[in-house]
Amino acid sequence: MHAPTIFVLALAATAIQFVSAQDPSAQKIGWSGKLSSLDGGLGGTVSVVDSKNLMIKGYTLADASAPALYWWGTTDGVLKDGFRISNKQVKEKASTNSLTIMLDAGKTPADFSTVGLWCERLNANFGQSTLVANTTSTAWTSTAAVSSNAASAAAFPTKTGAASVKTLGWTGGAIGAAVMLATLLL
Repeated sequence: MHAPTIFVLALAATAIQFVSAQDPSAQKIGWSGKLSSLDGGLGGTVSVVDSKNLMIKGYTLADASAPALYWWGTTDGVLKDGFRISNKQVKEKASTNSLTIMLDAGKTPADFSTVGLWCERLNANFGQSTLVANTTSTAWTSTAAVSSNAASAAAFPTKTGAASVKTLGWTGGAIGAAVMLATLLL
């Protein structure tokens, strides 16, 4: 491999790591989980849309009569130990099949791994979901991207080795794109 190629690859990897460090919530975009229904008929699948929004698809909530219902997050899976992630009080039962939760309480998805509906007045958990990484990326699904990801894994070995090629996150896809770009330019 030519020295300029190695330089371009190293520069691309450093830039991507810098961007990831600047916005850690970007690493959770696409993470999702199914809401448990502990009370009120809560249900659906919650997904991280971006650093300021969550979306629940298949949203159900049959009873929102409890006072002070808010969306909360936590890092340890115990919602009562968590914190409010949205300042909008949930006052109505579900009327649509989806719901967008705006994260306006000073938190981003990087701050929590579990999200749920919590009644602050009664200290009651209406249901929660642990967010997990989506193992298939929508960003890079072509055969070329898989090949370039394999090339980037070989060029930049990690602690997990070749197993990391199976998960095509945006960082790995971006490194793969940098490898392809460097190959075309040099």
